[in-house]
Amino acid sequence: MDDPLQVICMANRMQIANLQFGVLSPAKMRRISVCEVVTDELYCDGQATRGGLRDPLFGVQSRRGSCTACGQTWSECSGHFGHYELPCPLYHVGWMAEVLQWLKRSCVCGHVSKDPLKKKCPQCKRTTPKFVKKNAITLTIQDEEGLRPLLAHEAYERLGKIPQKQVKCFRKTVDDFHPQWLILTVLPIPPNCVRPSPTLDGDEVRGEDDITRRLVYVLRISKAAYKAKDENSVVRTHAQSRLQDAIHMYIDQRKMPGKSRAAQKSISERLVGKQGRMRGTLMGKRCNYTARTVITGDAMLDMRQVGVPRYVAEILTIVEHVNRLTYDKLKTMVENQDKRIKYIVKKDGTRLDMQTIKGQTTLQVGDAVERILQDGDPVLFNRQPSLHRMSIMCHRAKILEGKTFRLNLSCTTPYNADFVSCYLSCVHHNLTNLVFLGR
Repeated sequence: MDDPLQVICMANRMQIANLQFGVLSPAKMRRISVCEVVTDELYCDGQATRGGLRDPLFGVQSRRGSCTACGQTWSECSGHFGHYELPCPLYHVGWMAEVLQWLKRSCVCGHVSKDPLKKKCPQCKRTTPKFVKKNAITLTIQDEEGLRPLLAHEAYERLGKIPQKQVKCFRKTVDDFHPQWLILTVLPIPPNCVRPSPTLDGDEVRGEDDITRRLVYVLRISKAAYKAKDENSVVRTHAQSRLQDAIHMYIDQRKMPGKSRAAQKSISERLVGKQGRMRGTLMGKRCNYTARTVITGDAMLDMRQVGVPRYVAEILTIVEHVNRLTYDKLKTMVENQDKRIKYIVKKDGTRLDMQTIKGQTTLQVGDAVERILQDGDPVLFNRQPSLHRMSIMCHRAKILEGKTFRLNLSCTTPYNADFVSCYLSCVHHNLTNLVFLGR
């Protein structure tokens, strides 16, 4: 089944039996691709250019409409990959160490050894060249011609001479991996949802993501490399070198030696670090209505209480729904313009600011008010890392003066907290009448 659209339709009906990590072959990149990128133009006459980086086949670009490839809406379509045919083989900065290991263990005759080859190949008796990794993006070779940089197309040709049956001499796996795949000949293009354009009220506005800008630059340099194929070797090598640098900057610009880092983020920078996808998005999330401060001990507090600074309590709000039991109390507070009520949320979702309407509104059952914290409100108190259930426990808020959260000394053990460097945060949860206090 080579048609990518049929693969998408079948994937919606199939269940995943297992998961295997590996290196995608160029053939597999083309097979999962729904669009081949052939131009660096993004838009034409206000519409996304077909065959460009904003082709509708890459997925839904805004909250409105449906995907051209799978017919799903914005919330259901996970996006689709495309591909771009590179003018020449290029190194992948993440596979440089693996390429070096394969070069050290293989010969041009196709022989592969478990250990790096010595001076001569045991099969063809040829002198083995010496391969060295000069830096994160450069490999060198020392042979009869002397010491020189090893270009990607040379490494690609050497690895291409390894028979498939010899691959298992060094890599004991059951897949059909070939070391030639470690060098790029096809560049996968990520979906629109990975590099979304800025949106305003659900509609896309002009402006591009850093990844898209990087890809546009790669395509323009690649176009020059295609034109340089008919030129002399010096011009051709220079064009390929510029394209190689553009690919490195797109994948991981942190490994570029001696060059200033651009403001645009590379793919690797989006994944790693505290603000990356793994730690910043998947493993934990920040939210609004948050206050963060240190904790101090207070022996006068009950074990079930937690002291909240008045400054925090007057900013954070808690949602209280209007029903037949709370209607009279809340109606009186609204009419008297009680400063404890910040906003009124009507049934249709309209949010009214009390400072603007000055109490001139009719409160109905089914509405909701957002009021500041007060004594006795249930709150969740948390100190990260939350290693067990007792890291998050419910307390009653006690509004106090000062700028720190106060906690009874007997409650520090389950939190594993001390009063030296423990920071905690107050986070309001709009769906419940709870306030989440996290580190």
